[in-house]
Amino acid sequence: MDKDFSVAPTIQHYGCMVDLLGRSGLLAEAEEMIRGMTTCDADTVIWGALLTACKNHGDIDVAERAVQEMLELDPTNHGVYVVLSNMYAEAGRWQDVDRLRKVMKRARLSKIPGSSEVVGDG
Repeated sequence: MDKDFSVAPTIQHYGCMVDLLGRSGLLAEAEEMIRGMTTCDADTVIWGALLTACKNHGDIDVAERAVQEMLELDPTNHGVYVVLSNMYAEAGRWQDVDRLRKVMKRARLSKIPGSSEVVGDG
């Protein structure tokens, strides 16, 4: 992009490419792109796009690396533990589920449950 069009890729360009590669199942290529980012640093949104793709395609190895990167950027992002635990459960890796839940319990981590509000006219 930079060479052909003299436009330096932004974080949004990288995010779109990671999402497209991830949706296509090209997770290694998406991870390689993230690690090769030159014009900006990957953030939790970029790594989260990869984690979502890993969840959709069942790639636990790449997911573990994405979670590690996300936790380095934002140690308070406890939801990634839940995503990874669910991936372990879907793969029948119950020892890993138990190990991860113990880590969360020891650190007193919990995912904050989502909520919604319906506002009416009356």
